[in-house]
Amino acid sequence: MDTNAFWELVADTRAQAVAANPESVVAEHVATMTAALEMLPDDEVRGFYRELRAVRARANSWDLWAAAYVALGGASDDSFLDFRNWLISHGRETYERVLADHDSVADLAWDEEENDFGAAELWAYAAVEVLEERGFDEDDVETGEEEDLDDEFGEPTGEPFPEDDDEWFAARLPRLWAKYGDAD
Repeated sequence: MDTNAFWELVADTRAQAVAANPESVVAEHVATMTAALEMLPDDEVRGFYRELRAVRARANSWDLWAAAYVALGGASDDSFLDFRNWLISHGRETYERVLADHDSVADLAWDEEENDFGAAELWAYAAVEVLEERGFDEDDVETGEEEDLDDEFGEPTGEPFPEDDDEWFAARLPRLWAKYGDAD
């Protein structure tokens, strides 16, 4: 599966999720993605997972983490991983727009209890679950080199953000700060 096929599958299954349950799109997207992956041969499912890891690694930046930090009122490394999965599940256009302008996260919506991010974690595991159901073990599912995992889960690119510097956030993410920042 190449990058274009990956994004087409994300878009198609998201559209199905929106049509089926517009109130809980991310949770429904887990089901539509799983169903679509179940129809693919093993190599294509592994290809989907490989592409997911690549786009997730590309989004592993301190600037995007800062946007998630403001929007969510804080974000651990696990929360940031779920945030990236959630962003990817929105499709290529949204993903590229947010990577180009991190402040555009202010245009997106999620449930107030942040259940969307937990569902996004499940969404990202759909390919792994499908392959494990087919008898693959975890070592067979993991594809790619160790440095790819570092890019995906390791140190983000760029410079770390100062967690306690409201002025820094307000200057770099003015729309997000106006919407979610704590000026107290």
